[in-house]
Amino acid sequence: MANATAAKSSSIQPRFIRFGDAPGYLGMCRDEFNKTVRPNVREFPIGKQGVAFDRQELDAWADAYIEARAIEKAGSQDNNRPRSERRGDNTWREKRSLASTRKVASGKSTRSTEGSEFERALALVTGKKQSST
Repeated sequence: MANATAAKSSSIQPRFIRFGDAPGYLGMCRDEFNKTVRPNVREFPIGKQGVAFDRQELDAWADAYIEARAIEKAGSQDNNRPRSERRGDNTWREKRSLASTRKVASGKSTRSTEGSEFERALALVTGKKQSST
């Protein structure tokens, strides 16, 4: 019988929540609690140095916060749709970049670079000074 009483009493949540436990009760860090919650709920002393909050007031704040900030989502939205454009057919392969062409060509560049231009660029990159000659 004593065990049943002990089990029953452990399921009772305290009405007062100490400051050290209040951020965790709402699932946030202490800084966020101080910035977002603390200015909007009453606090009161416990003992000489302790500070506490009313659990019911924290619950009411949380309910109001959820109501004001919740993001509505469409009920019929399929969150498991494919992320790529592939839908079981090969139509996605027909999309080409504007820069690409269907022609395949080979050959060599027709633009020639004079040796001095290349040497100047190489000198700039490697930090070597150009010779005066």
